[in-house]
Amino acid sequence: MERFYKMVEASNKRFPRGVEPFQMVTRLMEECGEVAAEVNLWEDSGIKRQKRGEPKKEDIANELRQAIVELFKIAEYYHVEKELEESIEASLSRSRAEGLID
Repeated sequence: MERFYKMVEASNKRFPRGVEPFQMVTRLMEECGEVAAEVNLWEDSGIKRQKRGEPKKEDIANELRQAIVELFKIAEYYHVEKELEESIEASLSRSRAEGLID
């Protein structure tokens, strides 16, 4: 998770005027739209492949990363990094207890 917070730091320095909640949520929605476009390409929906060619793992990975960074920016803005980590650990513990994961 620390690497995501490093990317948040870099993004905030690159775009210092884009660190307000509405701007972050707007970028998150834009990135989610780009993830959806990649999924459409991967699932061969519509005419995307005719326009863009075969899907590339690097492209969908990049869009996923950008969306995740925006989520981490929101967590950092509201100072809930510790709570996010605790929530993730609690979810993993429940999944282990239910025998869903090792």
